[in-house]
Amino acid sequence: MKRSSNPHDRRGLTTVAVLICLVVLGLMIGVLVKLGVAYRDQVRTAERRLQAEWLAEAGVDRALARLAQNADYEGERWEIPADALGSPDAKTTEKEKPPEAVVAIEVKRPKDQGGGPIVRVTADYPPAPPRRVRASREVVVSKP
Repeated sequence: MKRSSNPHDRRGLTTVAVLICLVVLGLMIGVLVKLGVAYRDQVRTAERRLQAEWLAEAGVDRALARLAQNADYEGERWEIPADALGSPDAKTTEKEKPPEAVVAIEVKRPKDQGGGPIVRVTADYPPAPPRRVRASREVVVSKP
């Protein structure tokens, strides 16, 4: 038997090869998109973690300033709006918008009175799960 060298006979083989190349290319693009999304989520989590740490440090500074003004300061719940954090989603027209971050400040005084007050700060950014990141700080204030 002799094979025919008609170009129309090879057209089907070329089509199959092109389809296989397109499938492989589509799989590669899908993997790259999945990696890009995972990397973006990782960067956003790191950004939230860093923001929560900064908020905890700001809470410590706020507590120390309040203690300097008032020795009986016991702490507070500090709710921070989105526009104060420079969030791109901030809308100043909405009045009932939930806070972008919450910093809880607690001041404990030891019973032995040997040392100064203990300031505990917990910062949640954003305050609601599932994307919430929490950072905590504890500082012992020395007596003057």
